Amino acid sequence: MIRKNNRLVLSGLITKTPIKKMSPSGISHCQFYLEHVSEQIEAGLSRQAWCIMPVIVSGQHELSYSIKKGSKVLVSGFISTHTKRDKTSQIVLHADQIKLLGE
Repeated sequence: MIRKNNRLVLSGLITKTPIKKMSPSGISHCQFYLEHVSEQIEAGLSRQAWCIMPVIVSGQHELSYSIKKGSKVLVSGFISTHTKRDKTSQIVLHADQIKLLGE
């Protein structure tokens, strides 16, 4: 079986207080929104890049307990589509690595 690539690395600021939950099967989940702002080069020109990405950290990841609104973090993981209650789709970053960045 050929493994398909699906990896995203994104840094930014946590914009809302993270929501911490426990699933019925006992797995901890931490959900938050990450705002990314940067300057990127495209076609030889500089442009502003901006996004707000929903992030989920599942399992016993020690840093998920210390992050808070206003934290600067670097996260990496895979992306997947979630269907919201209103039946619209949203891309979510499922982070398996998270690092607190300096202020």
